[in-house]
Amino acid sequence: MTSAYSNLLSPLKIGGIQIRNRVVFGPHGTGFGNDGTVNDRHIAYHMERARGGVGLIIMEATGVDKSPTGVTTAGRNINASTDAIIPSYKRISAALHAEGVRIFTLLSHSGRNTMMGSDGTPPKAPSPISMERTRDVPHALETYEIEELIANFAAAARRCRDGGLDGVSLSFAHGNMVQQFLSPRANHRNDAYGGSEENRLRLAREVLTACREAVGPDFVLGIRFSADEMQPDGYSLEDGQRYAVMFAEWGKLDFIDVSAGDNASMRSRSFHYPTISVPHAPLAHMARAIRDVVDIPVFAVGKIGNAEEAEEIVARGDADAVLMIRAHIAEPEIVVKSVSGRRDEIRECIYCNESCFGRQQRFGDISCVYNPRSGREVSWKPLGKGTISRRVIVIGGGPAGMEAARTAAKRGHKIELHERSNALGGQVRLLRETPHRHVYGRITEWLEADLLRAGVSVHLNSAPNADEIRSGAHDVVIVATGSRDTKPELPGVDLPHVITGRAFLSGIPVGRKVVVCDWDGKFMGTSIAERLADEGHEVSIISNAFFIGADGDLMTWRLQYERLLQQGVRMFPLHKVTSITADGVVHQDMGAREMLEPADSVILCTRGAADRPLFNELHGLVAELHAIGDAWAPRQLEQAIFEGARVGRSI
Repeated sequence: MTSAYSNLLSPLKIGGIQIRNRVVFGPHGTGFGNDGTVNDRHIAYHMERARGGVGLIIMEATGVDKSPTGVTTAGRNINASTDAIIPSYKRISAALHAEGVRIFTLLSHSGRNTMMGSDGTPPKAPSPISMERTRDVPHALETYEIEELIANFAAAARRCRDGGLDGVSLSFAHGNMVQQFLSPRANHRNDAYGGSEENRLRLAREVLTACREAVGPDFVLGIRFSADEMQPDGYSLEDGQRYAVMFAEWGKLDFIDVSAGDNASMRSRSFHYPTISVPHAPLAHMARAIRDVVDIPVFAVGKIGNAEEAEEIVARGDADAVLMIRAHIAEPEIVVKSVSGRRDEIRECIYCNESCFGRQQRFGDISCVYNPRSGREVSWKPLGKGTISRRVIVIGGGPAGMEAARTAAKRGHKIELHERSNALGGQVRLLRETPHRHVYGRITEWLEADLLRAGVSVHLNSAPNADEIRSGAHDVVIVATGSRDTKPELPGVDLPHVITGRAFLSGIPVGRKVVVCDWDGKFMGTSIAERLADEGHEVSIISNAFFIGADGDLMTWRLQYERLLQQGVRMFPLHKVTSITADGVVHQDMGAREMLEPADSVILCTRGAADRPLFNELHGLVAELHAIGDAWAPRQLEQAIFEGARVGRSI
């Protein structure tokens, strides 16, 4: 056993089973489902983490009836409401057991934390109180429906046991149905299931006793529990300690997985799924508080990014095991690489949420911004050398070009990577200059280190032209020249006090009063505005989006928006910039009313324009030509790295 991780790597007994170490790949929505059962994509995804060394996998929130689970992945989840789930549970259990890994699943009912169905079916809840995000008023459950819900939990738990799983976790967390009944802010009933604390606890007690009876005394049963509701009118951590003692007794529980908060609140989501601006391990003290009052294993979760952090949490007694979820989405082999002295090969999660929560928000399924194979394990097999080695030249050393170069090199090809500037990294080098986003540098640092390990020949301050490339006898040319910095076609954009966002981040100074004109819609404009406010400037931001930062993932956006408000940044969403004058920015609201926002300096934030002249010069003149990333169309980091990986694999 590696002494640096001796506590983390020690086995742990949970009920009647033992897990090989204390690293847990915890429950999270993947969006991989299609018919409610576990499919090949789920199995391949979890097998990758099993081979990477985790001790326990807890599968995603799984429905106990036909109600949708969650908001963005509704209809793409696993569902245990019928016996149809059992054969697929047997498949994944057998596969993971063969790797020495134990498997649980999380049974859940989202309650109000979902949306109305396309046929008008409302969410269900203890009381007709909507969540912030959807504002759909739920149907308040009748007593007979509560009885059906309890029976459904018990039946689903029995199916998990019959499917060969090693245990079941019940969701008493994140504002899901059982927590909604428990919460004084969500439960306004005046019957046996509401009002007094005893009544609000009734559903939890009945679900626990029913599930324990369904699975028997020897099957592992636990809960995922929001120990603190993190709301002014919710229950506190002290309440959570009392509840945990009761839950452990009522369910004869074998473990408690401690989280916090309520998905009905966007602010809570940003903390209990800690984002890029939140400190690491912010919920570990809650796990410690629960561990102090129960005598069963307690799990900690929340932005625990590497084996060192996990080891520290276990060593100091905050928890018996550690859930590392986004960390393992980014890097499936955290354990294997940590214990084998390959720490520098680990893709360490930066909690940007771009391709996990952010992708889920837009497309439904998850991946990782700099591990595009994550979630694509079925179609993208592990990289291996091909039968033929080809000569490949990559023009452009931003994320797309770096990923294409390292991927193709691992396929056995001979790679030249040319970058016109004096360093690799592309626009990420500028992104690092904004608040809370310096950690993006880890991505390009990892890409650079890995492509060098793979033998890529890197040429800085090098921009070969089309003739030079053609004369080089390359088999494949990859153009990853990124996007050109551009200004929109508006009167006044060439005035001396008007610069682009890229120019500002490159070091161009600005005056005291600054107006940011944002056509990016994600975090470029908002992050520049935040930096300016941090530096003491008076800042306004104007955007034609529905709200400022509308295209960013909602959890990262929520905390940044709050910071901008606290800093006094003036925000003008749904406004159109019409011109720029020496005095400031002229803009119109939706009623076409024109106004002037005074400015000493104006910063224009756009996504630029594809830098494709080199591609066009080479088109039809070389044997194989590709354009990737912003050179094809300006988009985000996820698409740049994905396209680099895809073309690197295709060669």
